[in-house]
Amino acid sequence: MIRYLFDAANAVTALGLIFAMSAIYLVLVERFDAGICFALWALLADDADGMIAKSSPNRTAVMAQFGRAFDGLADLIYAAVFPAILILSFNAFSVPAFLAAVCLVLSGALRLSYFLTIGLDADGFGRGLPLNNDLFVLAFLFAANRYFPIQSLGTVLIGAAFMLSVLHLSTFRFPGTGNKLRLTNLTLAAVGSIGLLAGGLGR
Repeated sequence: MIRYLFDAANAVTALGLIFAMSAIYLVLVERFDAGICFALWALLADDADGMIAKSSPNRTAVMAQFGRAFDGLADLIYAAVFPAILILSFNAFSVPAFLAAVCLVLSGALRLSYFLTIGLDADGFGRGLPLNNDLFVLAFLFAANRYFPIQSLGTVLIGAAFMLSVLHLSTFRFPGTGNKLRLTNLTLAAVGSIGLLAGGLGR
């Protein structure tokens, strides 16, 4: 199984998983800003592995099939499991936080399964809000809280989780691919990281 990591795209996916696991560790020790930064870098790795896969003409069908499954699991961890654990940790593992976390992970798993089965529309649009947008919401809330403290941030995070869960399973159309989307992800990830890094990576 290790030989599949010698594929460039899969190696980048593995790097993204390392970032995601680092993000989870950081929020469990209450380094929330740092954890979000690592999750954003996992998102960038996810964008990069797709571009690398498309630019590898000699990639075998088996390697590509493995890569799609590997990438889907990585997506679930950085874009659904990580936000769920952050909300749990920030709210001291309260019952409302647990319910919000369950909704995030379940909606994330459903959306990813739908995407892997149905895929995008012919014009490159998908259905519902992509999971990576959860990270942008978290980055915005925590960066804003650094400069303009948000009262009851934990409650806001729980409410956001329920709202995002509904949006993930909605039927509205959302761009699913293309250079503009990648550039938007890169910009938001960079801005979010800078906002969180400014002044040090505190809570």
